[in-house]
Amino acid sequence: MTNTPVLHALDFLVGCHTPSVRLHAARSLGSPRRFGPIGLLRDEAERDMFARDVHELFLLPYAEAWRTDRLRGAAAGVLGSVLSCNCSVALDALLARGCTEPGPALRSVLEGMLARQRPGGFFYEPHQEARMTKVEGTQRESEFVDVTAAYLRYLIAFGYGKEEGVRTGFDWLVRFQDRDGAWRPAARQAVTDETRSYLRTRRVAQAFAELPSPSLKRWGSTRRKLSSAWASRILESCDAPDAVTTELNICADPRGPHRIGAGPDLPEALQSRLLYFPLEDLWLAMAIGASPEHRNLEPWVQWLRDTQLADGSWRLGNPGLRERLLRSDPNGRLRAEALHLTDDWITLRGAQILRLAGRRAAAKPATSDAVA
Repeated sequence: MTNTPVLHALDFLVGCHTPSVRLHAARSLGSPRRFGPIGLLRDEAERDMFARDVHELFLLPYAEAWRTDRLRGAAAGVLGSVLSCNCSVALDALLARGCTEPGPALRSVLEGMLARQRPGGFFYEPHQEARMTKVEGTQRESEFVDVTAAYLRYLIAFGYGKEEGVRTGFDWLVRFQDRDGAWRPAARQAVTDETRSYLRTRRVAQAFAELPSPSLKRWGSTRRKLSSAWASRILESCDAPDAVTTELNICADPRGPHRIGAGPDLPEALQSRLLYFPLEDLWLAMAIGASPEHRNLEPWVQWLRDTQLADGSWRLGNPGLRERLLRSDPNGRLRAEALHLTDDWITLRGAQILRLAGRRAAAKPATSDAVA
């Protein structure tokens, strides 16, 4: 069956001028020849001004500071909450820009990750070594789920997926999956920040989304439970859909505890700069095998079908949100989120979601998670 909206989006994407979007479209939408040789597209993405700036302003300074042992504490970590000063900002931006061929600086970062894996399978950040020795071999190892999931995602995405440590890392992650398919922090953390279970499950879902097809069978049951749990946690409402919003659109954790009121409690400073990307969460759900007829996903899939423009694109409903990102971070133009705010990327995601939905619908009928 022809997926007309995807073909219509392809017409738009073939003519777009964003190298990374053209590369992702060629790789994921089933018509690579329309975009030209993959090698040429990859070279164009690597030469893109924003990709070069990400490498030179984010990745190289981190790699050099790490090499010369100038980083201390949390600043030495790959992950972090600092907007423009942690390595994960660079890695996320490079993945969004399609730059997955590791040069010397990136290889040193990735090999450093591999060196920080324990025999049991989990990874840790440089500043966590003392804590790691205290909890290793106990259930408190679960503190390292976020780091392990993030490292696994980066290692696979940047070409290290065949390392033995990747398999043992996923085997370790599976041990901490809850019965409903989610991953959660300790109860005391869930009380103080109810978004943590959402964020932790998202980290793990991103890692599973990078798994190549031959690896899916080994963790098939885990992935199926994860896809259902993730779909049940996102996109609670479709009352005012848009590709980007200023409010989190997630469901309360069914395991609780959760507060009474609309949405999670957030600091006022964060509320003023919050950007939520519904299509990223929706694409992630589809990428790990969720049903497009799930009660949370189906309205958004239908919204995409109903709102495609005549030229094949989808557009950001509130273009002013692009300035919101720049106001919150002086280097915001280089972040992955800056690309996610463009109409080219929004069209790419819309097409990817509808293609995955079409393939899933053609493979088998709706399953039990399609009903409330």
